[in-house]
Amino acid sequence: MNKITGFSELKKENIYQGFVNRIDRSKMKRPIFIKAKDGKSFMGTIINVIAILIGGTIGLIFRKRFPQRLSETALEVMGLFTLLVGIEMALQGKEMILILISLALGAMIGEGINIEKRLDSFGAWIEKRLQVKEGSPAKGFIYASLVFCVGSMAIVGSITDGVSGDYSILSTKAMMDGIIAIPFAAGMGFGVMGSALSILVYQGSLTLLAKLLQPVFNPMVVRELTAVGGVIVMGIGINIMGLKKIRVGNFLPALILIVLILWAKSRL
Repeated sequence: MNKITGFSELKKENIYQGFVNRIDRSKMKRPIFIKAKDGKSFMGTIINVIAILIGGTIGLIFRKRFPQRLSETALEVMGLFTLLVGIEMALQGKEMILILISLALGAMIGEGINIEKRLDSFGAWIEKRLQVKEGSPAKGFIYASLVFCVGSMAIVGSITDGVSGDYSILSTKAMMDGIIAIPFAAGMGFGVMGSALSILVYQGSLTLLAKLLQPVFNPMVVRELTAVGGVIVMGIGINIMGLKKIRVGNFLPALILIVLILWAKSRL
């Protein structure tokens, strides 16, 4: 009787252990992009702010003695790395046809609205409105803020950070901004350091908005949204290396379209 009872208890223990192992395996198979609940959102923006402050400090210390060719080479490396990050993101997508449709329609809408030109015009308007003068601290602040904030990488990276907790795009952008801040600070002074505040407010607000909307995004939507963002990031990498001028700003509507397309597909 005891043997039978012991065997029964051993069998129950094995069944329980098997169940625990299945749970552990299911956790291991959880998609890597579901990270927003780990409390690490905004980390990309914080890294970006720190990188600008460090780069600006180096620029102020060395002033105009920093070799221009070194900055150019560093940017080329960042361009290649940005392209690599974009490819890695894009390959996460499974609904390739839907990604293509969203990018094509998004580009058509973006070209119709001319988002890229409007972003450039916005920068010129701020410069004129604030009457930025040569040599003034305001010049470094405005120029650096526009370069660091007005771009597709800041938007895509902030959305990805807020929705999935993946701040790899903003980390890449942080390295680029830190490098750019060196010659900027050397040439335009301490005003460049103030652009870190612009980054904190701008990217932080976008990340917060995306985080608040996170319940709307299921794993499939996040995956395909990441893939669309990856294609845009690839375009940014190509622009940084100077291979071809791609109006990546005009691709931004694709980020909204892919969500709407996937929502419509789920309803059919």
